[in-house]
Amino acid sequence: QVGADILGGYNASGSINYSSGKIESYLNVGYRQRKSEGKDNTDRINLDDQGNPVSYLNQKGWNDRDGGSLFTRAGLTLHLTQTDHIGIEGFGHFGNRNSNNTIRYESDVPSSFTSSERISDSDNSSKGGNINLDYKHEFSESSNLVARASWDLWVSDGTSTYKQHSLYPENKETSSWQKQESDNRSQSWEFQADYVNQFTEESKLEAGYKGTLSSQKSPVETYSGETETTADFDELLYNKYSYDRNIQALYATFSTKVNNFGLQLGLRGEYTDTETKSLGYGETEATAIPYKDDYFSLFPSLFLSYSLPKNHEIQVNYTRRISRPRGWQLNPFMNMTDSLNISFGNPYLSPEYSNSFELNYIKTWEKHTLSVSTYYRNTDDVIQRIRYREGDVMKSTSANITQSSSAGAEIVAKNKLLKFLDFTTTLNFYYNELEGFSYLPAGADTPVTGERDDNFSWTGKIIANAMLPYAISLQATGSYNSKQIIAQGHREASYRLDLGARKFFFDRKINLSISVQDILNSRSWHSITSGNGFKQDSDSWRKGGVFRFTLSYNFGNMKASKQKQQRPSEEMNMMEEEF
Repeated sequence: QVGADILGGYNASGSINYSSGKIESYLNVGYRQRKSEGKDNTDRINLDDQGNPVSYLNQKGWNDRDGGSLFTRAGLTLHLTQTDHIGIEGFGHFGNRNSNNTIRYESDVPSSFTSSERISDSDNSSKGGNINLDYKHEFSESSNLVARASWDLWVSDGTSTYKQHSLYPENKETSSWQKQESDNRSQSWEFQADYVNQFTEESKLEAGYKGTLSSQKSPVETYSGETETTADFDELLYNKYSYDRNIQALYATFSTKVNNFGLQLGLRGEYTDTETKSLGYGETEATAIPYKDDYFSLFPSLFLSYSLPKNHEIQVNYTRRISRPRGWQLNPFMNMTDSLNISFGNPYLSPEYSNSFELNYIKTWEKHTLSVSTYYRNTDDVIQRIRYREGDVMKSTSANITQSSSAGAEIVAKNKLLKFLDFTTTLNFYYNELEGFSYLPAGADTPVTGERDDNFSWTGKIIANAMLPYAISLQATGSYNSKQIIAQGHREASYRLDLGARKFFFDRKINLSISVQDILNSRSWHSITSGNGFKQDSDSWRKGGVFRFTLSYNFGNMKASKQKQQRPSEEMNMMEEEF
């Protein structure tokens, strides 16, 4: 398979699969080069204690990113006996990422510059992978045990330089230079066992255990000065961060069906133990006081269903879930790409807990399916981004600030209108509420506060597929998100349209696909926020209208079974999201 896009990105990969009575195996090797462009605009009004405007700070930014990655996946399954199977899977990745960012400021803040330009260059390298070992034993056709052990390692090193030149009143000029070096290491072990017993055609028991041990270390060093030759080690911007987490979980689920009535009852118990250390300059592992947190949580679930005549079905569901903060939200590393808008993580974040109640109705016809769901959800310890001023600098971090609740209805319709045309339509209408909050960030003098806020929002998505003669298929995907509330403000509405086409050749052995990502060039994130001493309007845009071309050639025995692809790690997902 080979592919390219009009921004200069390209990819190439090859896969081979082999299957026999005793062995199933696969190997995949590929390389991908990605590029992206974007713009960021922020207009800020600074306010006095009475809320009156006293000054402004406006900025415009341009950025481009590119990165390449070489990856390989391989897997082997041995069928030792009719009932015993062992498998090993591996994934490896070697990559780099470069980004260039230019920001231009204009301001009338007293005793500050009138204009300034900041240029940032970042170079990052990454490597890592994981290994999985699986064992499956089949007690019978309806009962089996699957055990898995996996090890994951990720290493990422980066160097960023920042050059800024500022013009003050009376033609005064200043310059600054900074270099920041980071060295990220993360490692995890995961052990899992799942047991399934299908008692009857309608009754089944599932039970299992999952344990995860993870460790992350992220030291950062910074050098500051007027020029590169005069820069010295900056003690105030030194940080050595470590995060260890141990999660142990047990679960059991029982499902059955009696006549038209269906029941699924589940319970999962989790024990989590975390330890965080954030060392400043001069602190050592022995003198630093770690932040420790351990907790036990239960997550029940209940699914009830009742089948009515003529393919009608009603479902009632309850679930309790947990959403843990991600690595970048916890890491106190200060992103200084924008010297007047500095973002950093919060190592003391707690997980979010949510309860969800749903009532669903499903109707099936020969060529149509309709699903209508009403729901109510509430979430405690909601994680949101917050912003606050320190002098001329706007700082942002994540915090458990409040509780939220939402109630709404979701409609999903699948329609085959003609022999060659089908639509999938999803509409979600909901009322959302965020409670008020008061939060004092570490090192800040004044708490960040937010008033209670609520609004009615809706989202929509339509996927249209058309199968044309000569083995040609078309797809169009359109989505819309209305205005949504966030901490300290709201996010404006957004929309997007993607198009794609595929053509098969030579008995489907060769296929060519062409796609256009965001053909309307509308992919942006526009937010309006306010807080103590400021009002801010921010808009980030990523270049759309990107054409991509992919050509694939398949040969050999296409009926051979294919191994599942290796799950990417969280760090790999983060790298993809940054593009």
